[in-house]
Amino acid sequence: VEAETQARIRAVAGAVPGVAAIEKCRVRKSGLGLCMDIHVEVDGRITVSEGHEIGHRVKDALMASELRIADVVVHVEPNPPATK
Repeated sequence: VEAETQARIRAVAGAVPGVAAIEKCRVRKSGLGLCMDIHVEVDGRITVSEGHEIGHRVKDALMASELRIADVVVHVEPNPPATK
């Protein structure tokens, strides 16, 4: 997938309120559409429910975009990451 498409995906996901950063984004073509896995970072101090809701909003924003996304799996990660 072209770098421009990757940048557009990251911009759409990053514009969702509550998204602090995009950690990873893996995109592959599937027929005429795109399938993807995206890891979004959210404030590590929010509740699991709040993080889950942000993940849903990211998926909704990507699916509603003009990017022809057939499916997206959103992984929610804490930002900053927990240290051990």
